[in-house]
Amino acid sequence: HPVFACDLCTVYLGIQPNDFQNSFSLRYRHSLFRSDYINQSAFTTRIGNQRMKGKTNTKHGGKANGSIADGERFTYTESYNSYDVLLNFYLGQKWQLNTSMTFSDNYIKQNDSIVDNVGGIGDLKVVVKHTLHNSVANGDSAANKFTHRVNLGAGVTLPTGTFNKYSIVGFTTEFKPNTIVGTPEMELDPHLQAGTGSFAFLGLIEYLIKWKHIGLNSNASYQVYTTNKNNFRLANRLNITSSLFSVITWKDQLKWMPNLGIAYEKSDYDQIDGKDFIDSGGEAAFVTPGMNLYFKKLGLTFNYYLPVVQKLYGIQPLNNRRIIAQLSYYF
Repeated sequence: HPVFACDLCTVYLGIQPNDFQNSFSLRYRHSLFRSDYINQSAFTTRIGNQRMKGKTNTKHGGKANGSIADGERFTYTESYNSYDVLLNFYLGQKWQLNTSMTFSDNYIKQNDSIVDNVGGIGDLKVVVKHTLHNSVANGDSAANKFTHRVNLGAGVTLPTGTFNKYSIVGFTTEFKPNTIVGTPEMELDPHLQAGTGSFAFLGLIEYLIKWKHIGLNSNASYQVYTTNKNNFRLANRLNITSSLFSVITWKDQLKWMPNLGIAYEKSDYDQIDGKDFIDSGGEAAFVTPGMNLYFKKLGLTFNYYLPVVQKLYGIQPLNNRRIIAQLSYYF
C-alpha cells in the first residue's frame, strides 16, 4: 500500500529499564485497508467518495471485478502482515546499530474470498544512530528526575527481498477440437511484494524529555527510494510520531509504561516507467494508544493505530487499523 506505518517506530531511543543494553527482538506488524465499492462496468465507485477507476497506471479495487456483477456492492480489503527479526547493538554511549529483516505475508480479499496472496523475504535494513545530547549517562535515568535526549540517525535498505512474484488475475479460454484450454493471466503487483527490489535511504531524528514518571517521546523520519529493475519506484515517505508516556514500577522488577500518541505519514505518487500511479500516495493521521511492559531481561510492546484523518489519492481502500507487537530480550 502507498502509505506505511514507520517500521522503526519501536526501535527509537525510548526510555526503559534496559537502556544502553543490546537487544534481540521479534516483531509483528499488521496493516489493514478496507472500503466498500460498487462495480459499474468500466467504473469502480468507492461508496462515499465518487472516484473513477480505469485511468493509466491505476491499482487497487479491481483485482477480480470480473466476478462481481455490474451494480453490485462489494467489500475490498488489503492486509499486510510482517514478521521482523531485529538486532540492536550499542557501540559505547553515543552510537547504536539497528538491523532488521522481514518476512511478509500480504493478501487481498474481495468480500470474504481471498483473491490474491503474495509472501516472501523482505529487505534488510541497517540504521546507525548517534546521540547528540543525553542528560544522563550509563542508562541511570531511574535515579534522575529529569531526562533529556536527542538522537540523529541514517540508514540504508538493501534490496534483498523478493519483488517479482506474479499473481493470477484471470484466465484466457481457447477452444480447440475436443479441448478447452485455459491459460492463466499473470500480473505483477509491486505493492504486494515482500521486498522493493531497490535501495532506500533513511534519515531520522529522535527526541525525548522526561520529568519524574512522565515523558514525551517523538521521532521523525524521511525515506528516499530508488527505481528497481522493473522501472518501479516507491514514493518518498515522511513519518512523524509523538507520544506521552508514564512509568509505573512494581517491586522494582516489573515496569509498565502506558502511552498515548499521534502519528502522521505522507507520500506522493509511486511511479512506473516515470509515470505516476494514479491510485497511490496520500496522507493520514492516527491516534496511537499502546503500552510497554518490562520484566527483568524481557520487554513486551504493543501499539494500536486508529486512523482519524486520511486523504488518499485516487481509488484506494481506506486505512482501517494497524497493530504492532514486539517481544524483546536484552543482553
